[in-house]
Formats: sequence, C-alpha cells, structure tokens
Amino acid sequence: MASWIWVLIPIVAIVGAYIIDYQKNKLKWQVKNNQSEKELKEVREIVHQLKRRIENLEAIAANDDGSLNSSDPAGMIEVDEAESIKKEHENRVAKMAETKGS
Repeated sequence: MASWIWVLIPIVAIVGAYIIDYQKNKLKWQVKNNQSEKELKEVREIVHQLKRRIENLEAIAANDDGSLNSSDPAGMIEVDEAESIKKEHENRVAKMAETKGS
C-alpha cells in the first residue's frame, strides 16, 4: 500500500501542473479575446460611420442643380445623427434615380 502512494504523488503533481497551466492559458485567451472584441466593435463603429457618410455623399452627388446651397461643401459631407435626414436623403436619391432612369 505504501508503494502506491509514492507513485500517486508524482502523478497528482503532474496532473495538477497541467491543470494550473491550462487555467493560466485560459485567462490569456480571455484577455486576447476581450481585446479583439473591443477592436472589432471599434471597426464596426467606423464602418457604420463611413456608410452614413457615403449616403450623405450620394445625396449630395444626386443634387440636380450642380450648385451647392452651402458655402461650406465640407460641412454638407459631415454626418448628421438624425434619422429623418437620412430618410430624406434616401427618398431624394430614389426619386432622382427614378426620373433619370425613365
């Protein structure tokens, strides 16, 4: 019986070391995963902002006058947060596309 204890002690130590190592690696993976999730969230936000900016540029480009009403053309490119403005631009672009397509 005493001889089995001498065999079990190293086995338990080895298995315990693997479990501790696994837990350490698991924490490292969680930290990396959290960092990549934050970066992904930032990239998604940037893409969303760029999409809204492109929509505004499309609305400006679809302007039939050829003249800009504002003295600051760059100010027209900037994104307004209001959804009503977005819908207005979409409707204007759709109407202009219909009239040019006919």
